[in-house]
Amino acid sequence: MKKFLIVLGLTSAFLMSTLSADALKNSLTNILHTKDSSGMVNLNGVSVGAKPKQRMINQARKSRPASAVIGRYNDGKPVHKREADKYITKATKGKIKDLDLLPKKQRLMVLKDLQRMYAIKHFKSRPAKAVVAIVNGQKIHKKSADHYLKLVTKGKVTDFDKLDKKQRLVLIKELARPIVLQADIDQNLTKDEKEAVLSQAWLQKQRATTKVTNEQMLALYEAKKAKALAVNPQAQIPPYISLGENLKNEIIEKEIMAHLMKNVNITVNFDSNKTVPSSQSNESSEKLDKISDKKETK
Repeated sequence: MKKFLIVLGLTSAFLMSTLSADALKNSLTNILHTKDSSGMVNLNGVSVGAKPKQRMINQARKSRPASAVIGRYNDGKPVHKREADKYITKATKGKIKDLDLLPKKQRLMVLKDLQRMYAIKHFKSRPAKAVVAIVNGQKIHKKSADHYLKLVTKGKVTDFDKLDKKQRLVLIKELARPIVLQADIDQNLTKDEKEAVLSQAWLQKQRATTKVTNEQMLALYEAKKAKALAVNPQAQIPPYISLGENLKNEIIEKEIMAHLMKNVNITVNFDSNKTVPSSQSNESSEKLDKISDKKETK
């Protein structure tokens, strides 16, 4: 009788263990086969096709307390398990409430999500006057970095401090280029050469913004063609297409100079000598041209 009771007890314990394992399997199967549109937690790593192992069940039962520290935020503040449990519960709409039920890889993903959200929530940008870099002793302020960032991203990103370390370095290198170039110019170019460089840069900028139509270029070509044929009817006139760039540059330069001279106030100070009529001036020039280059004889 005693042996029978012992066998009966062992059999009951075995059946209860089997039923418990089957219940856990069915529970996980129902959770994973229920449609979830949140997309925030990936449960692909959980296998429900095979019978749950006893070790996994024991681990699930030994969940860490809510006060357990599972990581650190970027400011050193601890991340407690209760925060992860709350996040998982919301993300899975109550299907999973315990971080320790997830595989290690998914637990790390949850921790990274919590750290990312914490960083966004507690983000503090530096003031505009803060120095974000120093290039050859010259300070680059955050205001300049923000302005340049806004230009290159077309307004999508306007705060330098929101970039990661690699992106910040790339942007600072871009801002450093004119500083380094200016230092090289100051060291190696004379004043006249600097003015020539600035003038050329200004002209290039004006050329880039000055628009020239095909009608303008064709009109200039026909005018030049007519002038050349008037001088020499047998002249070989290059085709229009071969002179396109030259015609365009000539029109641009004329428009630039016309724009510059438009509002210029010019005052000419004449001397006290009597002005020579243009006709007499031309005659004098012709006479001078006719003087032979002979040695003076006594």
